Amino acid sequence: FGYILFGEGGVIVSKKCAYMAPSSPWLFASAAMLVVVAVLQVARLLMKWCCQDKARADRKQDRASASSSTSQEQTTPSLGYITVVPTLKALQGEHTIELQSTQLKSGVECGWWLCQHTTTQTATLEKQVNMEVAAIRALRSRSQASAAAENDSDSKSTEDDADLAKAMQVIHRRTLEGFVTWCNYVSSATLGSLCRKGLDMAALRDMSAQVMENSTRPPDRLFVEALVLRVMESVGEQMLQCPERLSYLLFHTYQEAGGLWDLGPTNFTIDMDKLHDGLVQMNLHTNPYTRYKMPNGKHELGLNFDDINESGIQCRKNVTKTFKEPASMMVVVDFLLCYRIPIMLKLYCLTLSGYIYLGSHQGDDITTTHNGTFLAPKWLRINFLQYVAMGDAAVWMLIEAVLVLYVAWQRWPSLGYRSPGIPGLRFMLTHLLNMCFSVTGGLWVFAERDFLRKPWECAESDVVGVCHDPRADRLEDVLKVAVSYWVCRAIIFVLMNGKVEPIFLYGTPDSARRRDAGRGWSANVVRDLRVNLAWVAMLGTCIFAEVWLLLPTIKGLDWSTTCGLDVLGDISGLPASTGVCSESEQGASFQCLTCLSSVGTGWLLVLISSMVDIYFVFYVASAVVGGIMGHHRHLNDLKNTSLPIDLREHQGREASLFERTFGPGWQHVWRVMVKGLLAESLISPK
Repeated sequence: FGYILFGEGGVIVSKKCAYMAPSSPWLFASAAMLVVVAVLQVARLLMKWCCQDKARADRKQDRASASSSTSQEQTTPSLGYITVVPTLKALQGEHTIELQSTQLKSGVECGWWLCQHTTTQTATLEKQVNMEVAAIRALRSRSQASAAAENDSDSKSTEDDADLAKAMQVIHRRTLEGFVTWCNYVSSATLGSLCRKGLDMAALRDMSAQVMENSTRPPDRLFVEALVLRVMESVGEQMLQCPERLSYLLFHTYQEAGGLWDLGPTNFTIDMDKLHDGLVQMNLHTNPYTRYKMPNGKHELGLNFDDINESGIQCRKNVTKTFKEPASMMVVVDFLLCYRIPIMLKLYCLTLSGYIYLGSHQGDDITTTHNGTFLAPKWLRINFLQYVAMGDAAVWMLIEAVLVLYVAWQRWPSLGYRSPGIPGLRFMLTHLLNMCFSVTGGLWVFAERDFLRKPWECAESDVVGVCHDPRADRLEDVLKVAVSYWVCRAIIFVLMNGKVEPIFLYGTPDSARRRDAGRGWSANVVRDLRVNLAWVAMLGTCIFAEVWLLLPTIKGLDWSTTCGLDVLGDISGLPASTGVCSESEQGASFQCLTCLSSVGTGWLLVLISSMVDIYFVFYVASAVVGGIMGHHRHLNDLKNTSLPIDLREHQGREASLFERTFGPGWQHVWRVMVKGLLAESLISPK
């Protein structure tokens, strides 16, 4: 029994324990039954999976065949159109919107669907224009020195027309803001980017300028351009989740209509088949982890809305897979790579905690005493700086290698295109250089290493004659390589991971307007400094807890002192000890394995605790600081549903806030807002 459990070098089982050992026939019979049951369970599971996959494949094949036959039956698109006739006469320009589709059976059906969507979106857009007109008039009333200015009827009519034109310009820019951002992003692509193929960069820049500088354009033209996007969003249904794809299709719609120039009555054509490209594929196959034969004959992974949206950013004519979702162990790899910076930052905090702990007198005497000061280390602290530097170099080399390979695999369908998140030449060179630095730095520290064991006498005394570290006399020569590595690592860590630009499309106002609104360079520096100081304080709290609370819990627990396993030799700096793992023939014994696993589990708990302590510190700090800020801003009753809203003119608190924001005409603005909410409410007042 002892030989079966522990092998040839196992422990000798006593007679009392031998009574507990089963006989060999029963042991082999039990093992055989276990194997048979496991095989039957696996076979049953595989048969179940095969049947489900076959049934699912048959259903999808039927849907694909039906879709293919339908598309073959009707290849000529049906056409329907509608003339845009808003209620306001100034917004009427005899413009038309046309819908073509092979999914709808006739032109009458196309026209009916287009009429329903266009009528609804026209009414909604007109409400927004009227609301903007009311806001402009309220702002003008606030800016006037006297609200009792007398104007004749002609000037009043001219003023109304000017307000409507200005309101339409604001709504037009606001509606097409995402389209302008897309145009600017795509037009800034380099010559080698695949985004430039098939697109007119000059037309992109011209459309962006026409939207932003629209003060000289007629209101009816601005209204129909904004309405086209709203109708595309309405007809596209789920395509509303893919704004970049909508911008790509909108660009071609505008381009086919002659651009954004005032050419009189214009016809805008919406292709429903292109608008729904991607939704049909998602209906047939939505699993992004398996390949399935699509109607085009290719075996493709399932699409999602991110792929459809990114196809618009990459200016692809047809929607395709642009991103490989991780599965199985790849999910773990993806998680570790995504959070590599916080993880490494916490490991650096633990490293600093360990360095402080070695001189804190919180552990056993041989480990945490007589190791020098913080700036003049000796014994274990000198060894610690060197072997942790080599370990850091190995970790970063592994991280960078896995990161480059993983990102290249995951973004392989999009390589060569310009899109946020796609690795470019700069990304590859940066991480490859960091990997080369890690390899070179680690080998340099290893070549110049100077490890030395700490004698047992140093546990009791720090007398020069008894406990003297000869490396302390030439400390600069011993640690110059390790210190140089840590300085370079800190610089590279900050430069590579500092906040340079956001990973999303940059659509905030320009620098001048941000500066005028109090978001200039100096304000950002002060804000970042305040945030960084807060994080330094929280991480400092974590280091304090780790040095004086967490690390002392494993006092004297290490493989050398507790188990007698001197596997690290001179690297750790601890003197050799005698234990259950001291002899070579005891390495696989039960006592040695138990000791090693127990000590390893203790250190694993310390590591896990050091990674999650920032969670508790952060939420305690957030609760305290947030409570103080909320009390200072008088937000104590913010969630009090019984708190009344006082809108009495010149008396109520909320009325004063409205007047301060919108001016003397705030009541009209509030009235329009309430009426609009009531009109759009789906809940009956009864």
